[in-house]
Parts: sequence; structure tokens; C-alpha cells
Amino acid sequence: MNRNLGIVDQIYGMYGALTETEQRVADYIVRHLVETTYLSVREIARESMSSPATVSRFVKSLGFDSFADLRLALAAEASRASEAPAADVAKEVTADDIRGSVEFILATKVQELRSTVAAINEDEMKRAIQLILNANNVVFGAVGNSIPICENLSFKFGQIGIRSFCGATSESMILSSMALRHDDVLILISSSGYSKRLEVMVDNAEDANAPVIFITSNPTSSLAERSTVVLQAVSGDQMLSGVQFSSHVPFDFLAETIFALTLSSVQFASERTQIEHKSLGFDKDLPVTIG
Repeated sequence: MNRNLGIVDQIYGMYGALTETEQRVADYIVRHLVETTYLSVREIARESMSSPATVSRFVKSLGFDSFADLRLALAAEASRASEAPAADVAKEVTADDIRGSVEFILATKVQELRSTVAAINEDEMKRAIQLILNANNVVFGAVGNSIPICENLSFKFGQIGIRSFCGATSESMILSSMALRHDDVLILISSSGYSKRLEVMVDNAEDANAPVIFITSNPTSSLAERSTVVLQAVSGDQMLSGVQFSSHVPFDFLAETIFALTLSSVQFASERTQIEHKSLGFDKDLPVTIG
């Protein structure tokens, strides 16, 4: 686990890999941070409708030797949180409390961004940017609603002269990955970190000896282990809508960060945008802009 992250953010990062009963333990702890510091293993098990064995297993998965160690870490985190200004924030999203729900969503999204920044490893980010700059082709891979994030970043790369390919479907992305060469780079985006189709793309990248940049909320997944560079997006949407609806906010932030850092290192970026504007901006009476 990334120790730059708080306990709650670590729970978010591993949530998708937990069993259903372990998720109930996670849900209870995240929603009752202060109360948890005063409870025993058996009390946590009773409140979360699980078992003491499940709580102990959950504690171990977080990297703590005992529940007592986790409880001390939670007490420190709760103390830091209590120093922040109080706000009228709900504990769940409900149409019966619009203002409280909106504040809860905002607080969750702000925390996602702060935690994603805290999780960034500077060496990994620098390596990712260098791989992109040195690549002959940048090929994207994703499944489901992660594809639009890839499309946006691929389009932006094209604006500054980076040869980039993003298929409209995961099937077309697999076909693109079959043409990878050793001087290309494959960028994968997946919240869960699990996908048979993404595994096929990584297989193709490995066959071509092409590096893989993986952006995910699950940095301990098997796909992450097979990747050259792993960048973690911390998502708190499990507390809003369940793990099946992953947040785009931290992924969009990382995509924008990658683009901005790449742009800062691209030679003749301004000239390239002039060419892009000449080619695509004929129907707009607008000054040249990036983005």
C-alpha cells in the first residue's frame, strides 16, 4: 500500500478486490471513522454484519498486524480530520437532502483529487512522460466508460503532434495492440484493474516488447504487476454509488496532468497547434488555442 495515502484512501484503492463481507467492513469503517477507534473486533463485526475473522482478514489486507494497530492509525486520521472546518455535509446521497448531498459529493470529489495527487510517484510520472515522448506510436486500451477518457487524451496528443491511436471499442483497441512495435507505448485505463480484454492487449504488448502505462484505482492487480509504469487514481465513488460506477474525476485529472507535462516537453508545440488549427479550425473564427 502507498503510505502517502490515508487509511480511507487505501480502503478505496483496494475496495474492488474485497469480498462482499469485507466490503461491508470497509463501508462501516469509512462511514464511522471516529466510532471505529473505540470499538473491538467483535463490535465491528456485529455492526458490519460480518464476522471477527472477516474483520481480521480485512485488517491484514490493509497491511496492519492487528486491529489495535489499525485503530491507532484511524485515531490519528480522525484527529487530523477533526481539525478541518466543519461543514453541513450529509453521510449519503439522497434526494431528500439536496444541499447536504451536494456538499457530500463535492467533499468526496475534492478528497479524490487530493488523494490522487498524494499517490503520484514522481519517478513513475517522469518515466511515463518520457515513454510517451520517445514513442513512435501511442496506443490506448480501455473497456466500457473508461474509453472516453482515452479518446480525450488521444485527441489532445494529436493536437501537439504525437501519433496516437484510440479505437472506438475495446475490440478495435485489441486490433491496434496487435500491431504494437517495441518503440510504441500502450496506455491502459481501468478503474477495477481487471479485464480479460485488457489482458489480451498486455499480452500483445509483451509480445512486441512494448512498454505499458497503466492508470488504475487498483495498483495491486495482476495487470498492474505486468505494467511498466503504474499511476494510481484514488476513487471514492464506492461511498456514493457502489463500486460498479467508477468516478471519472481522478482519471480525468491524471489524463490532464499527463497531457500538461507532456506538452511542456514537446518541441515546437505552438507551431504544431498552428498546423492543427489550420487543418481543423477552418469552420471557426477563433484564435489558436490548445485544448
